[in-house]
Amino acid sequence: GGGGGGGSSSAAQAMLVSSYSTTVAGKQYAGSVNETNGQYTASVPGLSGASASASSMQAAENALTLRIDELV
Repeated sequence: GGGGGGGSSSAAQAMLVSSYSTTVAGKQYAGSVNETNGQYTASVPGLSGASASASSMQAAENALTLRIDELV
C-alpha cells in the first residue's frame, strides 16, 4: 500500500506578495517580495547578496534598500 501524504512534508510554500523597486545611488533596481510563514523576503535577481527578510513587507523593502546600498 501507498500510505497517504500529509504531515511529512515541511517545505514552506513561498507566495509572491508584490513587485519591488528602489533607487540606490541613482540606479533603479527591481525585484520582488515573497512571504513564507509570515516572514517577508525582498530580493533583486541578478545582484548577488541582494535580499533581506523582515516581519513585514515594508520592513523587508527598507532593509533591502539598505543592503543594496552596502553592495554597490
